[in-house]
Amino acid sequence: MEDKLVLNVDNLNVTFNTKRGTAKAVTDVSFTLHKGEKLGLVGESGCGKSVTCKSIMRLLPEPPAVLKGKIDLSGTSILDLTEKEMYAIRGNRISMIFQEPMVSLNPLYTIGNQLSEVITLHKKLSKEEAREAVIAMLKEVGIPSPEIRFKQYPFELSGGMRQRVMIAMALLCQPEILIADEPTTALDVTIQAQILDLLNGINKKFGTAIILITHDLGLVAENTDTVAVMYAGRIVEKAPVKQLFKHPQHPYTQGLLRSVPTMQDTGKDLPTIEGTVPSLYNLPKGCPFCTRCTKVQDKCHETMPPATAVAEGFVRCWLFADEHGEEGAEHVF
Repeated sequence: MEDKLVLNVDNLNVTFNTKRGTAKAVTDVSFTLHKGEKLGLVGESGCGKSVTCKSIMRLLPEPPAVLKGKIDLSGTSILDLTEKEMYAIRGNRISMIFQEPMVSLNPLYTIGNQLSEVITLHKKLSKEEAREAVIAMLKEVGIPSPEIRFKQYPFELSGGMRQRVMIAMALLCQPEILIADEPTTALDVTIQAQILDLLNGINKKFGTAIILITHDLGLVAENTDTVAVMYAGRIVEKAPVKQLFKHPQHPYTQGLLRSVPTMQDTGKDLPTIEGTVPSLYNLPKGCPFCTRCTKVQDKCHETMPPATAVAEGFVRCWLFADEHGEEGAEHVF
């Protein structure tokens, strides 16, 4: 597959100005995404996964959100576009699947009406051509009797079927990037597997790059090429999926993997990461994980560790910065 760079996020910072003060939701986040690559974005709730991806889509209200940095989509600077210009990007060059399709779909309009609106917004198609394209895509994502589903309303479909409709909507214009935000939440295990198989099939067939947002490390292990681990708004470790699971480097990543239950843990207490995530209104001066880390040093409380190249990825931890020598983040992404 062509090794084409489709997304470059460089030093992205997202803050929210509120009555309580300034919340630092995303800090110095940088990563790249190539054609056909599947990137897993993992971490606890509130770590900045969804905010990062909504920033890429420019879906955050500005203000109170303030976005700084660089988001480059195949040569297009996303943060420099007007809202009108973003209309031509969303759903066309980059699409997003949200975790609750019943909230995303309008209950007052038929499935066909909503999908046809997406494709006619970006492509010059007649009503009949749009209908044919929608039915073909519904069939592509495994929806039986697409001609019948075309005329139905969201409440007439099951949860798994509605999620397939959302995937069909996201793929109608064959986007360069598909962002899947917890796409299997609230679905039973068999339907989860079907949705993930569908996403993997789309990735192979169309070469669509995928960002999978999840807190489920099992999904990441089976369905991504690269993993970025986020904590308190920062990427603390990024590596190829096999490397990260075999040799996790950051103490936070190690803690996450230890907490995943296995068959051997039956009847045992699972290891946990002691403490709580710091407030985004009052983050530590140094490493955000310093208050919970079992390997903490004095400097961890004072200075943010640099991104240090380790094997094929990078890690933000003084243990590795001291060992390998400091290396600026711009050299390792």
